[in-house]
Amino acid sequence: MGDRVARRPRPASRRSGPTSRTRWTGGGTRPAAIPVLPSRRALWLLAGASALLLVSTASALAADLLVVALAYWDGRRARPPTISRKAPVAASLGGAMEVSVALANDGPRPVRVRVTDDLDPLLKRLPPAGRRAEGARDPWEDGVRVAVPAGATVRLSYRARPRTRGFLRLGAVHARTLGPLGLGWARSVAAAEQVVRVQPGLSGVFRRKDHAVRRPAPEAGPRRIRRRGEGSEFESLREYVRGDDPRAIDWKASARRSRYVVRSYQTERNQNLVLAIDAGRHMREHVLDRERADFALAAAMLLAGRARAYGDRVGTLVFDDQVRHLSPPRRVDMGATAEILSGVETRLVEPNYPLAVATLARTVRKRSLVALFCDVIDGDVSRALAASLARIARTHLPMAVAIRNPELERVAARTPADEAEAYRRAAAEELVQARAAALQTMRRAGILVVDADPGDALAATLDQYAEVKERGLL
Repeated sequence: MGDRVARRPRPASRRSGPTSRTRWTGGGTRPAAIPVLPSRRALWLLAGASALLLVSTASALAADLLVVALAYWDGRRARPPTISRKAPVAASLGGAMEVSVALANDGPRPVRVRVTDDLDPLLKRLPPAGRRAEGARDPWEDGVRVAVPAGATVRLSYRARPRTRGFLRLGAVHARTLGPLGLGWARSVAAAEQVVRVQPGLSGVFRRKDHAVRRPAPEAGPRRIRRRGEGSEFESLREYVRGDDPRAIDWKASARRSRYVVRSYQTERNQNLVLAIDAGRHMREHVLDRERADFALAAAMLLAGRARAYGDRVGTLVFDDQVRHLSPPRRVDMGATAEILSGVETRLVEPNYPLAVATLARTVRKRSLVALFCDVIDGDVSRALAASLARIARTHLPMAVAIRNPELERVAARTPADEAEAYRRAAAEELVQARAAALQTMRRAGILVVDADPGDALAATLDQYAEVKERGLL
């Protein structure tokens, strides 16, 4: 079966530090639906002209028409600058991205411009450094005023933080250019639309600062990377030293050399890893102000990066009640992997584990480590998950990565103060016990289980993967 990729979400709809990859978009401006608006000076002149009503109605009307005509003529004489926007192609959830708007004035006179831009509702514009006060108004909402000298370019910038992963849209840039007499604003729109890919990020989801993931992992290259451990791939022979495992002694080589010689092993390479993402209703639950899926996708991204360092191939499976995406294991392309995981959209449906596992079994025949990012609470769903993973364990090595809800555990352990809290505690205890029973059932079936808090999920997943490699479990 080839790749089955879900249709890319519409940029404006809901769908993980900022990247340095940027590009310029836009080019030129177009007039707005209402091309000219009166300035504050023109409005004051209109108010003054209205005072002529005390003398003559005809005089007041003539004066008003003259001011309106001058404002329109002045606005038509304004030359809007050329506007373009510079923004990241990709950003990380939880981080901030830098957006820059450039205004180039090619005319012979300086111009005064008021500029703002359309921002996706799921992008939050951060206040400038000097305006951190709570409730401070965003200057871009009313338009940032700037004077652009003749033949010069002025750049405005702001920082924005994505509120969710996916594909978020930066719309057009709107400008009002003041005419030479200061009576009319010429409205224009720069077509600078751009889609920013928000991918799972580490900000706010990683608690163990001293873990090895903070250090650079060895990159795979044309030469073999030696990692001595308990792997099953033979690496070299060396002389026995005190403390070595006697089971590693090579008796034939020792007999030829008249001294003990042991075999050294290294972790195997060119193995398969499948990232299976449950996008059902349990992963939509908010844990520590983020979806549970955000923690899972961040861990999956790091796991893909570590697999590349080990020289393994990585496949991806995304499913809920249907299989949304399936790509077989291949050499790791971090950009393509980030785009797939960024587009994962959780849905309020029950995950169809039997369908996902059956589809995976038909597509991936070679023995692989299947890292399933999920959670188990509901009894029926948990039994379906355990049964499906037990079936796939005949061919592959399944690893369930379950992310806890710390708030649920706190409620289950809290001493109730009234009857309502007692009912809440009883319900929480029931869910916690059902979850523990489901995980225990999977462990007894030979399934590897990573059960971790959100802040420890990344480190625990990488540790389990490293153990699988070092012990040669694949």
